[in-house]
Amino acid sequence: MTIGHVGYAGHVSVKLFEFATGQHYEITKMLALPFSSLNMPRSAEQGNLHYKSKDVEMHFEVYSGGRRLRCRSTSKSQPTKEVDVTLSQPDLTSLVIATPFQEKKTLFYYNHKTNCMPATGTVTIGEGEKQYSFEPETAFGLIDWGRGVWPFSHEWIWGNGSSYVNGKRFGFNIGFGFGDTSASTENMLFYDGKAHKISHIYIQLDEGGFMAPKKITSDDGRFEMNFTPIYDQQTATKLLFVNNS
Repeated sequence: MTIGHVGYAGHVSVKLFEFATGQHYEITKMLALPFSSLNMPRSAEQGNLHYKSKDVEMHFEVYSGGRRLRCRSTSKSQPTKEVDVTLSQPDLTSLVIATPFQEKKTLFYYNHKTNCMPATGTVTIGEGEKQYSFEPETAFGLIDWGRGVWPFSHEWIWGNGSSYVNGKRFGFNIGFGFGDTSASTENMLFYDGKAHKISHIYIQLDEGGFMAPKKITSDDGRFEMNFTPIYDQQTATKLLFVNNS
């Protein structure tokens, strides 16, 4: 679930992906010149966020110890989608980074990510056609919050995951290519409520094509992962002078 605002355009979307079958349901709304209408919060830890139109309603609600994410879409061209998921936050461990850009000194990206949030709730497709239930023993959520001033053309490689290892919450965040990360990176491991910083990671994305198995390594040998893609999606969004593809 995403609510985004880049000044001259807004983006509201929800995507549901079924790993077992590859089936996905998605609704995306692009908003031209939303200005201050979305009332974006000034930090990741404060302020609820709401959006409502005739066919999409979305709520990010912050409470002590977690978040509640709700969404209902009633597009005539697609099945109704209803999401009601609560993410608990057992500890305050998270990743915060401020990234500069070499292109211009006034460009930056301030990002706050919270991993390993046990999830409880349901997702319903259609009028009871399909229902998915989430339990904290097997399901996790991620909060990805950011604000900044970006260049118009950019590229970003990002990976994130959460699970249980030996009964303890484990997660990782890796990324590169967006901004100048020579002084600091967003690469981090999380285990049992503690964060462990790692340095730079490497991956050859174009080797064998995007759907070929990839090996991700770190320069200190602390993060080594074999990654096998299962889904390839390309999107193109054109609105006013925005062209994302």
